[in-house]
Amino acid sequence: MHTTAKMPAEHHISVTRTARYYTLGEVNEDTHDIWIVIHGHRQLAGNFIRGFEGLTEKGSFVIAPEGLMRLYVKGDFGDVGASWMTKEDRTSDINDYVNYLDKLFSKEIEPLSKKYPLKFNALGFSQGAATLSRWIALGKAKLDKAVFWCGSLAHDIDYSAYPKFKDIKIFQVFGKNDPYYKEDFAPKQVELLSSADIKTKLITFEGGHEINMGLMDKTGII
Repeated sequence: MHTTAKMPAEHHISVTRTARYYTLGEVNEDTHDIWIVIHGHRQLAGNFIRGFEGLTEKGSFVIAPEGLMRLYVKGDFGDVGASWMTKEDRTSDINDYVNYLDKLFSKEIEPLSKKYPLKFNALGFSQGAATLSRWIALGKAKLDKAVFWCGSLAHDIDYSAYPKFKDIKIFQVFGKNDPYYKEDFAPKQVELLSSADIKTKLITFEGGHEINMGLMDKTGII
Protein backbone atom coordinates (compact mmCIF):
# COMPACT_ATOMS: atom_id res chain seq x y z
CA MET A 1 0.00 0.00 0.00
CA HIS A 2 1.47 3.32 -1.05
CA THR A 3 0.96 6.45 1.02
CA THR A 4 1.37 9.98 -0.21
CA ALA A 5 4.02 11.93 1.64
CA LYS A 6 2.58 14.93 3.41
CA MET A 7 4.28 18.28 3.07
CA PRO A 8 5.01 20.18 6.29
CA ALA A 9 2.75 23.18 6.88
CA GLU A 10 4.48 26.47 7.59
CA HIS A 11 3.23 28.71 10.40
CA HIS A 12 4.30 31.95 12.05
CA ILE A 13 3.88 33.35 15.52
CA SER A 14 4.88 36.79 16.79
CA VAL A 15 7.20 36.86 19.78
CA THR A 16 8.78 39.58 21.90
CA ARG A 17 12.55 39.84 21.75
CA THR A 18 15.23 42.31 22.78
CA ALA A 19 16.96 44.48 20.17
CA ARG A 20 20.26 46.24 20.75
CA TYR A 21 21.43 49.68 19.66
CA TYR A 22 24.33 52.01 20.42
CA THR A 23 24.65 55.78 20.66
CA LEU A 24 27.42 58.36 20.39
CA GLY A 25 27.23 61.83 21.90
CA GLU A 26 24.35 63.45 23.72
CA VAL A 27 21.35 65.54 22.84
CA ASN A 28 21.26 69.10 24.18
CA GLU A 29 20.66 72.66 23.02
CA ASP A 30 23.81 72.50 20.85
CA THR A 31 22.66 69.39 18.94
CA HIS A 32 21.28 70.15 15.48
CA ASP A 33 20.60 66.68 14.06
CA ILE A 34 20.40 62.97 14.72
CA TRP A 35 22.04 60.39 12.48
CA ILE A 36 20.65 56.85 12.38
CA VAL A 37 23.41 54.67 10.91
CA ILE A 38 22.50 51.20 9.69
CA HIS A 39 25.30 48.66 9.41
CA GLY A 40 25.96 46.07 6.74
CA HIS A 41 25.84 42.26 6.73
CA ARG A 42 28.05 40.55 9.33
CA GLN A 43 28.81 43.78 11.18
CA LEU A 44 27.98 44.75 14.76
CA ALA A 45 26.47 48.12 15.60
CA GLY A 46 28.94 48.76 18.42
CA ASN A 47 31.88 48.51 16.04
CA PHE A 48 30.13 50.23 13.13
CA ILE A 49 29.18 53.35 15.08
CA ARG A 50 32.81 54.09 15.97
CA GLY A 51 33.36 55.18 12.38
CA PHE A 52 31.02 58.13 12.96
CA GLU A 53 32.70 59.74 15.96
CA GLY A 54 33.45 62.78 13.80
CA LEU A 55 29.73 63.54 13.59
CA THR A 56 29.51 64.25 17.30
CA GLU A 57 32.18 66.94 16.92
CA LYS A 58 29.86 68.69 14.47
CA GLY A 59 26.88 68.77 16.80
CA SER A 60 25.24 65.49 15.84
CA PHE A 61 23.88 62.67 17.96
CA VAL A 62 24.44 59.21 16.43
CA ILE A 63 22.37 56.09 16.98
CA ALA A 64 23.17 52.68 15.49
CA PRO A 65 20.54 49.92 15.62
CA GLU A 66 21.76 46.35 15.30
CA GLY A 67 20.27 43.69 13.05
CA LEU A 68 18.07 41.18 14.82
CA MET A 69 19.90 38.12 13.49
CA ARG A 70 23.42 37.27 14.68
CA LEU A 71 25.81 34.82 13.08
CA TYR A 72 29.42 33.71 13.25
CA VAL A 73 31.37 35.65 10.65
CA LYS A 74 33.49 32.65 9.68
CA GLY A 75 32.61 29.05 10.40
CA ASP A 76 31.01 27.85 13.62
CA PHE A 77 32.86 29.97 16.18
CA GLY A 78 34.90 33.13 16.62
CA ASP A 79 33.84 36.66 15.69
CA VAL A 80 30.13 37.38 15.57
CA GLY A 81 28.27 39.75 13.24
CA ALA A 82 24.65 40.67 12.67
CA SER A 83 22.36 40.67 9.65
CA TRP A 84 19.08 42.36 8.76
CA MET A 85 17.71 39.50 6.69
CA THR A 86 18.46 36.52 4.46
CA LYS A 87 16.56 34.95 1.59
CA GLU A 88 14.90 32.51 4.03
CA ASP A 89 11.49 33.70 5.26
CA ARG A 90 12.49 37.15 4.02
CA THR A 91 9.03 38.71 4.29
CA SER A 92 8.91 38.03 8.02
CA ASP A 93 12.43 39.38 8.49
CA ILE A 94 11.55 42.57 6.60
CA ASN A 95 8.39 43.11 8.63
CA ASP A 96 10.30 42.51 11.85
CA TYR A 97 13.07 45.00 11.15
CA VAL A 98 10.71 47.67 9.81
CA ASN A 99 8.64 47.38 12.99
CA TYR A 100 11.81 47.42 15.08
CA LEU A 101 13.18 50.55 13.42
CA ASP A 102 9.77 52.23 13.64
CA LYS A 103 9.61 51.55 17.36
CA LEU A 104 13.16 52.78 17.91
CA PHE A 105 12.33 55.97 16.02
CA SER A 106 9.00 56.66 17.74
CA LYS A 107 10.09 55.77 21.27
CA GLU A 108 13.70 56.91 21.43
CA ILE A 109 14.35 59.42 18.63
CA GLU A 110 11.24 61.37 17.62
CA PRO A 111 10.37 62.52 21.19
CA LEU A 112 13.64 64.47 21.26
CA SER A 113 12.24 66.83 18.63
CA LYS A 114 9.75 68.06 21.22
CA LYS A 115 12.67 69.41 23.24
CA TYR A 116 15.04 70.57 20.50
CA PRO A 117 14.73 71.67 16.83
CA LEU A 118 16.38 68.57 15.36
CA LYS A 119 16.70 67.18 11.86
CA PHE A 120 16.62 63.42 11.34
CA ASN A 121 19.09 61.82 8.95
CA ALA A 122 19.87 58.19 8.15
CA LEU A 123 22.71 56.34 6.46
CA GLY A 124 22.58 52.75 5.26
CA PHE A 125 25.86 51.00 4.46
CA SER A 126 26.06 47.88 2.26
CA GLN A 127 23.12 45.64 3.28
CA GLY A 128 21.99 48.56 5.41
CA ALA A 129 21.22 50.53 2.22
CA ALA A 130 18.45 48.11 1.22
CA THR A 131 17.29 48.05 4.83
CA LEU A 132 17.06 51.84 4.88
CA SER A 133 15.17 52.02 1.58
CA ARG A 134 12.58 49.50 2.80
CA TRP A 135 12.22 51.29 6.12
CA ILE A 136 11.54 54.60 4.36
CA ALA A 137 9.01 52.98 2.04
CA LEU A 138 7.25 50.64 4.46
CA GLY A 139 7.83 52.32 7.80
CA LYS A 140 6.74 55.50 9.54
CA ALA A 141 10.01 57.41 9.86
CA LYS A 142 10.13 61.05 8.77
CA LEU A 143 13.63 61.79 7.54
CA ASP A 144 15.24 64.96 6.26
CA LYS A 145 18.21 63.22 4.64
CA ALA A 146 19.03 59.67 3.53
CA VAL A 147 22.41 58.35 2.41
CA PHE A 148 22.75 55.02 0.60
CA TRP A 149 26.44 54.12 0.89
CA CYS A 150 28.12 51.28 -1.02
CA GLY A 151 24.92 49.30 -1.18
CA SER A 152 21.89 48.55 -3.30
CA LEU A 153 18.39 49.86 -2.87
CA ALA A 154 15.70 47.25 -2.28
CA HIS A 155 15.04 45.86 -5.76
CA ASP A 156 11.44 44.81 -5.07
CA ILE A 157 9.99 48.23 -4.27
CA ASP A 158 8.09 50.44 -6.71
CA TYR A 159 9.56 53.76 -5.61
CA SER A 160 7.01 55.73 -7.59
CA ALA A 161 4.39 54.44 -5.15
CA TYR A 162 6.10 56.15 -2.21
CA PRO A 163 6.08 59.94 -2.78
CA LYS A 164 7.69 60.57 0.62
CA PHE A 165 11.06 59.81 -1.01
CA LYS A 166 10.67 63.14 -2.83
CA ASP A 167 10.62 64.99 0.49
CA ILE A 168 14.01 63.60 1.52
CA LYS A 169 17.42 64.86 0.42
CA ILE A 170 19.03 61.71 -0.98
CA PHE A 171 22.67 60.85 -1.58
CA GLN A 172 23.95 57.68 -3.29
CA VAL A 173 27.61 57.00 -2.64
CA PHE A 174 29.82 54.40 -4.34
CA GLY A 175 33.49 53.44 -4.20
CA LYS A 176 35.17 53.14 -7.60
CA ASN A 177 37.15 50.15 -6.35
CA ASP A 178 34.38 48.38 -4.47
CA PRO A 179 35.00 44.64 -5.00
CA TYR A 180 31.35 43.72 -4.50
CA TYR A 181 29.85 45.61 -7.44
CA LYS A 182 30.32 45.85 -11.20
CA GLU A 183 31.00 49.08 -13.08
CA ASP A 184 27.37 49.53 -14.12
CA PHE A 185 26.10 49.17 -10.56
CA ALA A 186 26.04 52.87 -9.63
CA PRO A 187 24.06 54.14 -12.67
CA LYS A 188 21.53 51.33 -12.26
CA GLN A 189 20.99 52.30 -8.63
CA VAL A 190 20.51 55.94 -9.55
CA GLU A 191 18.04 54.91 -12.26
CA LEU A 192 15.86 53.11 -9.72
CA LEU A 193 15.07 56.47 -8.15
CA SER A 194 15.33 58.81 -11.13
CA SER A 195 12.84 56.68 -13.07
CA ALA A 196 10.40 57.36 -10.24
CA ASP A 197 11.11 61.10 -10.54
CA ILE A 198 13.05 61.10 -7.27
CA LYS A 199 16.04 63.42 -7.20
CA THR A 200 19.32 62.10 -5.86
CA LYS A 201 22.91 63.24 -5.70
CA LEU A 202 25.47 60.71 -6.96
CA ILE A 203 28.89 60.68 -5.30
CA THR A 204 31.77 58.39 -6.24
CA PHE A 205 35.11 58.17 -4.50
CA GLU A 206 38.51 56.56 -4.96
CA GLY A 207 38.04 53.73 -2.53
CA GLY A 208 36.38 50.43 -1.80
CA HIS A 209 33.65 49.05 0.43
CA GLU A 210 34.13 51.49 3.29
CA ILE A 211 32.80 54.54 5.08
CA ASN A 212 34.75 57.75 4.54
CA MET A 213 33.98 60.53 7.03
CA GLY A 214 36.20 62.99 5.19
CA LEU A 215 34.13 62.47 2.04
CA MET A 216 30.90 63.03 3.97
CA ASP A 217 32.25 66.39 5.12
CA LYS A 218 33.73 67.45 1.79
CA THR A 219 30.66 66.64 -0.30
CA GLY A 220 28.12 68.34 1.93
CA ILE A 221 26.48 65.20 3.26
CA ILE A 222 27.13 66.59 6.74
